[in-house]
Amino acid sequence: MDDQAIPLPTSSTPQAPDPRLVGAEIRFPVTFDLRIIYLKSEGGTIVEDLEAIYRARGVTCALFQGIDIPGSKYARMGSRLTFSNREQMYAAYGDIGKLSYVKSAI
Repeated sequence: MDDQAIPLPTSSTPQAPDPRLVGAEIRFPVTFDLRIIYLKSEGGTIVEDLEAIYRARGVTCALFQGIDIPGSKYARMGSRLTFSNREQMYAAYGDIGKLSYVKSAI
């Protein structure tokens, strides 16, 4: 296996993924859309916070897109990101997870 590839769960893993993905790997560099759910009342600086994380980790961000549903407690923010390696991806996810208003990042 390539040292920059991450194997996805196997069919023996609890709650295994779609069978078409069993045995697949993530190969770097990889680009995908990250989706974040956050508390609107606390997340007024989400774009600035994410930009700082991406800049500090050397992550390429090609797009920000937020969705706010009036009257909702939560909002969504999307970022199109390119990660050059596994460590960079894990570090960025770790930093995003430390933002107190973030509830989910997938």
